Amino acid sequence: MNSNLVKRAIFGALYVGLILAAILLRGHWLYMGVFGLLAFLGNWEWSNLVSTHRIFPLRRISDAAATVYLFWSTHEIADKGIEASLLLVPYAGYLLYILVRSIYSEREAMPTDLAKVIFGQIYVGGFLSMANIFYTDEGTSILLLAIFVCIWVNDTGAYLAGSTLGKHKLFPSVSPKKSWEGFFGGLVASAVAAGLLLGWEQAYYGVLISIIATWGDLFESMIKRSVGVKDSGSILPGHGGILDRIDSLLFVLPFMAFLQWIIYTYTTLHLA
Repeated sequence: MNSNLVKRAIFGALYVGLILAAILLRGHWLYMGVFGLLAFLGNWEWSNLVSTHRIFPLRRISDAAATVYLFWSTHEIADKGIEASLLLVPYAGYLLYILVRSIYSEREAMPTDLAKVIFGQIYVGGFLSMANIFYTDEGTSILLLAIFVCIWVNDTGAYLAGSTLGKHKLFPSVSPKKSWEGFFGGLVASAVAAGLLLGWEQAYYGVLISIIATWGDLFESMIKRSVGVKDSGSILPGHGGILDRIDSLLFVLPFMAFLQWIIYTYTTLHLA
């Protein structure tokens, strides 16, 4: 058997196993450890991808650590309520720090680097933190599980359909290997997964997740293509980097959180 396929299978199973354990076992420190690691490595790879702080590794570490802190503090707010919002004060101090820090950077690179750093905090830390909304409420924790499963099944369905039937390119300028056949294969697979996990009346969640996940994947592909790299990192042999694994998730989580807010608001007003 091809050694690359073995590595891909082993590290893929390890990644999936850790995510499932973090969600299903409901252990606070396990959840924080797994998702905190995703936040740290995701931001680290983002900094590397967009070439910020190439000669200041400590800044890269502090930015990645701030992403972890943002994830942890938003978890506490989601779990304990608005009274825990004071935990965001140190993070606000960090944002002030990077603004001041930028004053002492190279003037030509400063605006661009500052924008990249702040966007990295929003893209990785902010969007990943949306998982806390689902995790801290036992009533919606199944939806967090469904989001992950639908994304994984979507990727698998898209790969199988695209590799066997793919003829019409989806976005050749961004991701030459993606096809419309693969897209619809992933969409159907995701809808079936959502139906099995949430009930067939909510299979539409799988359709929405598939569409948004594809956008997330294409967004990161666009970034990688613009800087001339294939993967965001190499920490997962056969899979690339952490950002390569969570790029779809970072788009799906805020979308699903917003959708749940709309449903909750409509239901509340309708029943009032």
